[in-house]
Amino acid sequence: MTENYLDISKSVMISSPAGSGKTEKLARRYIELLKHGSGVERILAITFTEKAAAEMKERILNILQKDDPAMFDAVRAKMPKMRISTIHAFCLKLLKRFCLELGIDPVVKVMDGFDSDNLWNEAVYETLMEDGQSEERLFLQALKDKGIKGWGRLYNQLGELHSKRPLIELGLRDPRKNSGNGEVKGIEMLLKLYAGCLENYTKKKRDRHLLDYNDLELTAYDAISRNPEWLNVLYSFDEHTDHILVDEFQDTSSLQWKIVYKLTEEWRAGQGAKRESGIRPTIFLVGDDKQSIYSFRGADVGIFRNARNSLSEWLGSEYHFVEVKENYRSLPAVVNFINTFFERLMPKGLYDGMRVEYSSFDAVRTGAGDVSLNVIEGSGVSRDDRRSEAFHVAAKIKDMVRKHLVYDKDRLRECSFGDMTILLRSRTHLALFEDALRRKRVPFVVVKGIGFYNTPEVALLRDLLFSIIDPLDDYSLFSILRSPLFSVGYDSLLSLVRSAGKDNAGIGIIYPALQALAAGYSPSNPKQKTLWSAMEDNRLTEAAVALKGWSDRSKTKGYALLLEDILVETGLWGYLHEKQRYMNVKKFIKLIEGFEDSGCSGTEIKEKLIRASEYSDEGKANVNTEGMDAVKIMTIHSSKGLQFPIVFLTCLDEKPRGFTNTVAMEEREDGFWFEHEEDSASRKDMSLFQKQREKTEDEDKRLFYVAATRAMDCLCMSGVLNKKPSGRLSYLFDVFDLGADKNSLHVEELPFTVEYVKPDSADMIKEGQEPELHLKQVKGRFDNGTVIHVDPIDYKPGLSFMNVTEEVDRMRKKHGEDWVTLGKVLHKIFEGVSNGMIRAQDLPKKALTVLRREVRSDASFARLSGVLNSELEKLKSSPYFSEVVLPKDKAYAEFPFVLEKGKAVYNGRIDRIILKEGKAFIYDYKTYPVSEKEIPELKKHYSFQMALYKEAVEKLFLVNAESYILFTYQPTLIFVA
Repeated sequence: MTENYLDISKSVMISSPAGSGKTEKLARRYIELLKHGSGVERILAITFTEKAAAEMKERILNILQKDDPAMFDAVRAKMPKMRISTIHAFCLKLLKRFCLELGIDPVVKVMDGFDSDNLWNEAVYETLMEDGQSEERLFLQALKDKGIKGWGRLYNQLGELHSKRPLIELGLRDPRKNSGNGEVKGIEMLLKLYAGCLENYTKKKRDRHLLDYNDLELTAYDAISRNPEWLNVLYSFDEHTDHILVDEFQDTSSLQWKIVYKLTEEWRAGQGAKRESGIRPTIFLVGDDKQSIYSFRGADVGIFRNARNSLSEWLGSEYHFVEVKENYRSLPAVVNFINTFFERLMPKGLYDGMRVEYSSFDAVRTGAGDVSLNVIEGSGVSRDDRRSEAFHVAAKIKDMVRKHLVYDKDRLRECSFGDMTILLRSRTHLALFEDALRRKRVPFVVVKGIGFYNTPEVALLRDLLFSIIDPLDDYSLFSILRSPLFSVGYDSLLSLVRSAGKDNAGIGIIYPALQALAAGYSPSNPKQKTLWSAMEDNRLTEAAVALKGWSDRSKTKGYALLLEDILVETGLWGYLHEKQRYMNVKKFIKLIEGFEDSGCSGTEIKEKLIRASEYSDEGKANVNTEGMDAVKIMTIHSSKGLQFPIVFLTCLDEKPRGFTNTVAMEEREDGFWFEHEEDSASRKDMSLFQKQREKTEDEDKRLFYVAATRAMDCLCMSGVLNKKPSGRLSYLFDVFDLGADKNSLHVEELPFTVEYVKPDSADMIKEGQEPELHLKQVKGRFDNGTVIHVDPIDYKPGLSFMNVTEEVDRMRKKHGEDWVTLGKVLHKIFEGVSNGMIRAQDLPKKALTVLRREVRSDASFARLSGVLNSELEKLKSSPYFSEVVLPKDKAYAEFPFVLEKGKAVYNGRIDRIILKEGKAFIYDYKTYPVSEKEIPELKKHYSFQMALYKEAVEKLFLVNAESYILFTYQPTLIFVA
């Protein structure tokens, strides 16, 4: 391909297929603009995700460091001024910059999805209740006239409309509403009801100084198109911006394109002060319409085609379109399959340009490669069939590992588990694949998985927290007593419940009985730290003592800190040492900290967690999989932008979700069109619903393309065949004229191999039989017989677990309880500063807030606040506050780690890691009083801990590391190793 995309005198649109080096082209275009005099502050680059924004910055710096060191230094110094961000981040900055002109609160906060859903539900309920008192009584009319069956159905339909924001909001403003059957009345009532709910929702947000993510785009668009100050906002933007680059343009929504369109209005018209001063502003769009798979987020693949035609019309000779043909990712066999298959599945010229048309590309890599299809013989029972496929995939992985060869740069090597990735269309069958891999002893990790609140470790902590917040919550208390934390047997619990329930048939019958047990408890060895003995008879009594103690401590200590203490004291960290579990626990504690920071009471925290558990698809904590020898499992959507040596593309027979919405909407040149129909049979004959079904089918084909193009060396496809092929499996059968079994293949030369598999029950462990994983009993507190769930990645027998961070007892003994408290507070403050949550100028006020969370007594607070301020002032006046504590690029605070050495597993938190100049610098804060003469001995004392930190960081980041201790009392920084 000619490098004409670097011609900065012209606006450019690039069609860049999968594996063609899209990020590289964006980065080089950006650098070319810099070389011709544009400053970083005058270039706006819009990316699809924050991760993509970070990758683009990194790619720019890497290229400059290699090709132009002088410019590298100049750009690195201006990194804070680089305007590379997501569209939402750009809109938020625009709104905050012009907040006074736009009438927006300068400190407005953006809600996450969970909070916005709760506020919307609240607004809908109140609106429908108030509607019953109004003259129109639209709610009752909708039930009576339109046949809407009850509250639940109407609520779902209002939710459907709300899911179409921000487009539905633009539609409500547009007077040109049309219906697909020529009548507006059929949906008018529903739209009126929705408009009332939306108005109430908007008022609630305004009263609370809140915005949601849709508001960011919508309000930004209003600011440059409808607001009385729109001209000034546009003028200011134009004055500070010469070039716009947009990544992943195929995922652009209608409103996002309207924003870009409005911002570049003068540029496209060839007018404005820039032209007069000799500056030629440019637009640079890069994407691949074949990878447009985010319609559920509002992405409109038609915008890609329309923009291509419109830019040519507007800019003429000042614009050109580039279609990239090179693929740098996949081996020839993979590329050949993709080209052959999708040229037939998405042919050119068949749909008059109304659908995405496939353009082939060329493999740059040399080598062979491998593509295969495994057709599993079905039984007609969906769950059994999927389980058969899962076991077949697990067995194939075991067979390939250490045998199949993959390329590592230009050299062949044996593949490992870490080279393999399983792609799923959805998480519906995730549990079956996890079970199969676990039983086949295949280490794995789920990437970007959801179901955070349903994981065993989070459920355990949630039940524990609920039992502390509300001891009369019988369900949570029963669950925590049965959990691996206490392992109380059913017989003991049922006996307790029966005896307690004789005189009390209501709720809250377990805790009073436990209190009675605790009151009569007299330990034989008061100094014994272990709470749980091996005797079943004592477990209930000792559980009662523990729960009462934790409940008492919750009155003087925050819930998040108390949970951390319990994890350490009981040895639960050892049970939860596996990476995903460990990170989920850390995430849960962070959530509780956030609720407490917001001033939530225990009851409010419980209510939030109940709602989140019921309604939220909260993602599991992110686990850094780099260097981990484990198979990755993820959805196709999560894999977008990634690549893997070996890809298992599964569940090909799974049918795409049907279009079940009762409302269809479309934006056209003559306005917004709506259709509403509850009866699914009637929807089949309605034009807008037909279009929506066609769009869903087309996107399913593009989803197949995205999945197949993740493979670098090897693509292994699989699906179940019953009476006839279904889902994406039917595409392969139709395109290549495959038969129902190996004896009826109609094509001799296929771009892939086909294997027909008859499931072998002997190859599968019967469902319900747990794999023999050896879970170490931690200090005698856990009973293997009661562990109801185990997770990967790698449980090994005979491991001991040690936390190398906690040293509370030592500090308490030498320096007293006050310095233990101050140490925790200072660590929290340093973490907040490093993460940008606490600004240096707000430090005195925020420090007292953190202290108040830790100290409930007014006398203690008054005594410690002066000491805390003094400690902070000492550190701020030293160079270490700026060098170590203040926010840095590529830096981490309170970084959790797990390090396995021989028979020991060490876990802990590293206070500070800063990556710079190809090296990692590790800092551990020691906040207690220390004299200069004690430092050499302390350095020796902590040398083992710092050596573990160093080894863990070097393994995680694959760089050399140096470790330091920062004694904040002095303050003094000493090198350790």
